[in-house]
Amino acid sequence: MTDTAGKPASPAAQRTRLMLEGPIVSTLLRLAVPNLVVNVVLIAVTPSVDAHFVGRLGLDSLAGLALVFPLMMLMQQMANMAMGGAIAAAIARAIGAGRREDAASLVIHALAVAAGAAAFFSAVFLLAGPGIYRLMGGQGPILAAALEYSNVIFAGAIAFWLLGALTSVVRATGQVAILAWVYVGVELLHLALVPLLVFGLGPVPALGVTGAGLATVLSFVVSTAILAWYLAAGRTSVALSLSGFRFERRLFGEILRVGAPMSLAPVLNNVALATLTFYAGILGATSLAAFGAAVRLEYLLYPLNFGLGAAVLAMVGSNIGARQFARAQRIAWTAVGLSACVMAAVGVLAIGAPDLWMGLFSDDPAILAAAPGYLAVVGLAYPFVAANTLMSAFQSTRQPEWPLAAMSCRLLVVVGGGWIAIEVLQSGLVGLGVVTALGLAAWGVVLMGAFRFYARLR
Repeated sequence: MTDTAGKPASPAAQRTRLMLEGPIVSTLLRLAVPNLVVNVVLIAVTPSVDAHFVGRLGLDSLAGLALVFPLMMLMQQMANMAMGGAIAAAIARAIGAGRREDAASLVIHALAVAAGAAAFFSAVFLLAGPGIYRLMGGQGPILAAALEYSNVIFAGAIAFWLLGALTSVVRATGQVAILAWVYVGVELLHLALVPLLVFGLGPVPALGVTGAGLATVLSFVVSTAILAWYLAAGRTSVALSLSGFRFERRLFGEILRVGAPMSLAPVLNNVALATLTFYAGILGATSLAAFGAAVRLEYLLYPLNFGLGAAVLAMVGSNIGARQFARAQRIAWTAVGLSACVMAAVGVLAIGAPDLWMGLFSDDPAILAAAPGYLAVVGLAYPFVAANTLMSAFQSTRQPEWPLAAMSCRLLVVVGGGWIAIEVLQSGLVGLGVVTALGLAAWGVVLMGAFRFYARLR
């Protein structure tokens, strides 16, 4: 591939041209795979490594980590998917429109936004952490373990947020292969650091639960430093540079007008899960255990789906910037179709062979008998999760209100429908499965309908 002067185009220019002119399906998949690796490392591998080694310290230590886990995940979802998606979309639009100076300036604005958000999370959880974890049921040695881990994680929140911002910048450029290499390589470092800092070795003291948090923060610092160097070295279509830089309100607005409202999305999602868990708890310990294991399959779908959604952010954003609106629309719907195929395959597995999944968590006959009915119903709705890729498209069109409306509809179905299923109809775990499925369907239908009729792609 050559530029207009007949010279070979740079890799950065080639990747931009690929997003604007290349085949849609193969480009989506090429961008999705490295992003999927990143999601698996962030959401599954890193916290699992911490839990594996801390679990050797005893049940109280592991329970303490369990209290911190949903709040740490909430921060990561905001940093990578909500605010991170807004960052990627804003930079991709600037790249597509040929506004290179704005794209480069947006990088610094993104880091400033990330630093502000990190300061907020640090202040909240360092000051209010004890009260928060007591409200979640922590007390005694469990509370102490939670605070040990939480204080390190949230004192180092700047590493989480800066890494999320830099990752989003690289996603916007389409040069995402580097992300997979960095995240996997640094996870190997994390895997070595956790046992070293938890149990100690030679001159390194045993830090216990604190060591696990410190290992995670240090690994994120290393990832941040590598990506900062990569961007500063001019390896992508935007560079990290302070030369001639000045803050501009309009560029903060480019990020915050989408990122701030979208930060509510992880909250709505987690409230829906907490509500379903509450209703499952009313049914008794067996139903709660069966639901807890079965619902993990649904939540495995989201990082899979966001891998494709991150590709949508880059491609739809750059094509909107280039005013190629019809192509942007085709990209979004193609991504939904690809995702639906994967979600449907998982649904078939859930319906046809539920014990393959449930057997990973329990061999209790009562739990294994309770789960298939729930999975058989919910599995039918898994293809609606594919519409989640349109959340990324709406970030690119600067319309966060539609994803939030769709998630609010799901929450309303879950809250009202769950009460009817459990308290009025007394339909048990299968009834709760129907409610879960209807919630996913409402979410997907609202997103697809809104994108079809109201997306700004003209």
